[in-house]
Amino acid sequence: MNVTAWASGLEVTGDGTGIVSHAGLGLVRRLADKTGLTRGLSQALFSGRLVQHDRGRVLADISCAIADGARAISDFRVLADQAEAFGQVASVPTVYRTLEEITRGGTGTEQKLTAAIGAARRYAWAQVVARHGTLPGVRVADKTLQGVTCIRIDATVTPAHSGKELAEGNFKGLCDVMPLVVSERVGGGQ
Repeated sequence: MNVTAWASGLEVTGDGTGIVSHAGLGLVRRLADKTGLTRGLSQALFSGRLVQHDRGRVLADISCAIADGARAISDFRVLADQAEAFGQVASVPTVYRTLEEITRGGTGTEQKLTAAIGAARRYAWAQVVARHGTLPGVRVADKTLQGVTCIRIDATVTPAHSGKELAEGNFKGLCDVMPLVVSERVGGGQ
């Protein structure tokens, strides 16, 4: 495993004790912290009130849960269920309060959040360029496109069994799932 500065001390293994599911979520969460996204969201949502859970951390955690496949606010609890990996995490009611506060903030809050996200994105890209130099072009068909990021999405039908009520199978009697695989390629090559 290659260790970068923000992940020093991190060890990912497939065996041993203390195994947790969703361990990859820790990397996404640390990336949000390292790029300044969490800090920026915290500053954008700071209200001056004393709150137990920093609203920027709550919003960053929601974003991480969505990246991990969360489809409902209650899915956010996957972080809290693994305190040894993620520490103290806000409750579901706190998540709802955070989202309500953002909604009440209106356009001003939206602009602050957009600025925080933009700053984190610019920082992340600057780090890529600083490490690798100018981003190379992306080869598409017979052309090389400069200044773009290519995201390839592939879906593969995978047969699965479902015991859910009213689940209907395909013509073979199996319930199919279609996981999406996304690979981002910056630069040329296949």
